[in-house]
Amino acid sequence: MITWILGSILIIWCLYKRFAKDAYVEGYPLGMPRGSIRALIAILVVAFPFSYLIGGQEIPSAVTSAIFILVAFYFEARKGKKEELLEFIDDVRYPDKPKEKVIYPLYLPKFSVRIMLVSMLVLILVINAYGPNVPFETTNTLEDILMIISFFILGSIFKKIVNIQEDKRSKRLINMKLAEDSSISNERVIEYISSQDKSWLKKKGRNCHSIITLIAIIIALILYTIEIDYEILTLLFYAFTLRTTLFLFINIYYGFRD
Repeated sequence: MITWILGSILIIWCLYKRFAKDAYVEGYPLGMPRGSIRALIAILVVAFPFSYLIGGQEIPSAVTSAIFILVAFYFEARKGKKEELLEFIDDVRYPDKPKEKVIYPLYLPKFSVRIMLVSMLVLILVINAYGPNVPFETTNTLEDILMIISFFILGSIFKKIVNIQEDKRSKRLINMKLAEDSSISNERVIEYISSQDKSWLKKKGRNCHSIITLIAIIIALILYTIEIDYEILTLLFYAFTLRTTLFLFINIYYGFRD
């Protein structure tokens, strides 16, 4: 219940801010700030064990694993090298240019999401230690770990395919620009490439992937809440159930992004 209350508050807040003046962020899912979908997924999953603590129930292994993965990757996530390079070039070329206002994930102040995640983790441990003292399931088998790794690699393969296509496109743009002016500097080439419209796969594909992952995680949490699950596929040594398969989308998501 706490997950849904917190999630509803955040969604209403984001909708309110999203449609406010100058709050639309071009190029990111649903027009929200960079990292908002990732932050929302992390908060929803990390808050989910509170329901089990209140009911004195054992926290499922899939939920525990998802928390480890989400928190580890969320705190590791940084700006891409390309974004940092473009910001550096912009600072050098235009030192007096006013800084653009930075809008942080979920329209919250800087570090708010990280503070929330750490606070919730500490609160879960404290409440559990002085309250129900329910166990965290740690029944991940080698098969479970292999599936986590496999889905992460699958996401990485998708990312590699996208990067190869983007590299080919960037090379074509560079060759076209050099054909026009062979004396152009490297900085101007980078600026030219960044100013061009991104391909559909780069511009929309990643955003669609983020939204699909968010929907998959929300459905998985709903199924855990109403305690419904069923086996959808048995492949050699591993039985894919609906809830655990939806949670595996997290690994594809981070393999694709990181």
